[in-house]
Amino acid sequence: MTINQLFDSTSQLLVKAAQLQRRKAEVIAGNIANLDTPGYKAKDFRFESELRRASGSTAADQPLELTRTRTGHLPLSGSSDGDIGETVIQKNDLGGLDGNTVNLDREMAEQAINNAAYVRTMQLLKTKMAILKTAIIEGGK
Repeated sequence: MTINQLFDSTSQLLVKAAQLQRRKAEVIAGNIANLDTPGYKAKDFRFESELRRASGSTAADQPLELTRTRTGHLPLSGSSDGDIGETVIQKNDLGGLDGNTVNLDREMAEQAINNAAYVRTMQLLKTKMAILKTAIIEGGK
């Protein structure tokens, strides 16, 4: 049994979600840090729909269909191993006189939402690891 076989697709998806939530936190922190930078355009990191699609749960509950275009490509396992998400400029017509479009209230709200999601993801991952630990300990008796 390899190390990758110990962790199911749910664990791998939780790890990927945590990585993406961390990346979103970095973008939010960058926006807050540039609150007073003239001409700065606030950014957003979007990954929720891509993560939902990567997990096989789209809005229409249709799994994401991927195609191997060359025989040398790795087999498709339905996991979200690739980079997903995109950093985009936020659409905000209410920029300041200096051209800065950062809205501190919005950024703080996004930060709170993202932080709560990250904490939930870590709790789920901790639970999965506890189950694995119990299986290892109990299996050795």
